Amino acid sequence: MMHSKLKLSTLLFLLMTLTCNAQIFDRALKNHREKTQKEFLKFITEIGSKITDSTLTAEQQYALFNPIVEYAEREHATITNLRNKYFQQTLPPPTALDQVTFAGDPHDGLSKMLENPQFTTVTLLQCYRPLEIGRLIGGLVQPAIYQKFNTGPEESKIAYTFGNQVFAKQLKDDIWQIWLTNRLYMLRFNLNLQTMVIHNMEYTQPNQPEYLRLQLPFGFQKPANELEKLYQEMDEIRWNTYTAKLIQRSSAKEWQDTVDQQLSAFYLKNQPRFIKVQNELLKNTERGADLDQNWQELHLSPDENLQLKQTLKKNILQPDEAAQQLFSFSNGIIPFNQDIEEIGKNAMSGFLHYITGKEKNNVWKIKSLGYSIAFEYKWDLEKGQFSEVKIFKRKS
Repeated sequence: MMHSKLKLSTLLFLLMTLTCNAQIFDRALKNHREKTQKEFLKFITEIGSKITDSTLTAEQQYALFNPIVEYAEREHATITNLRNKYFQQTLPPPTALDQVTFAGDPHDGLSKMLENPQFTTVTLLQCYRPLEIGRLIGGLVQPAIYQKFNTGPEESKIAYTFGNQVFAKQLKDDIWQIWLTNRLYMLRFNLNLQTMVIHNMEYTQPNQPEYLRLQLPFGFQKPANELEKLYQEMDEIRWNTYTAKLIQRSSAKEWQDTVDQQLSAFYLKNQPRFIKVQNELLKNTERGADLDQNWQELHLSPDENLQLKQTLKKNILQPDEAAQQLFSFSNGIIPFNQDIEEIGKNAMSGFLHYITGKEKNNVWKIKSLGYSIAFEYKWDLEKGQFSEVKIFKRKS
């Protein structure tokens, strides 16, 4: 049982938009990830409105999580073996980073929560690789770091625009140190792979000259397959697009436009590689039917339709990326932005993806199903285009 005073609604805020995107094509890992996502969707659906019932005591609220914790305990050996595999394959941090001065804990309250095994078990259950764990924890603590040092809205976009690198160093047995580095600051913490408890969280001050002078190069991890290689090459482009001159002379929008142009050029040059990986992934995606009468389509305004067309990029590799981008878009429009707790439930459950049809070579029809939001679209791999994109809300 969790003993933290953290309210469940706060937990939903923390998890919102921080679900771990699948970026691999290891069959064992893919299958287990989908199994866990189905368990989360079933869990969130069954408890429904109870998760945000303000009349429940803190202990009653936390007890709602017992079924998903029990699932994690049943799957502990499998999950730990998968995580161990990817931790062993991850590069350690460059030795130069050890010379950088770290500050204290960015958020004492959050750090205490991350020392609670039940909280971390649930929070990190859908994360397997250091990259995923580092990015999720980084997303949780980033607001506290920015607030402490009065990081402005423009400057805060540096970390998002130019991406990050994650390293892992084994300290002893099941204790690993994870390093999240970006072009603005670094974060590191210790993780126990048996309990998933996090300790010793430290960070560097944003724009610390000592850190920026290192001009940390991009460390290319050994990819297990072509999917991982494509992701890393795109991460390398994001990382290397950063220059002091670009930051000083351009706006945050221009930074993002520059990165997008570089990624678009990479996609055009490597489109056959993209199509091969996309087809392989889609062929191994579960088949399903169109959405039933329990779902109501949302009709967008002309402006919203224009924004929607700009949401899905050509360099998307798999349905979960498309679903996460559509989810992010939907959170900015009515009726989805009216209920923050509903957004949290969808973020926790993630999305299940199904192939609902294939019209011709390299044109696929896809459905992505969440707790109370779903998407349907056609994906033409040859053209790198998404069409007939529809957004649905589950009827109450």
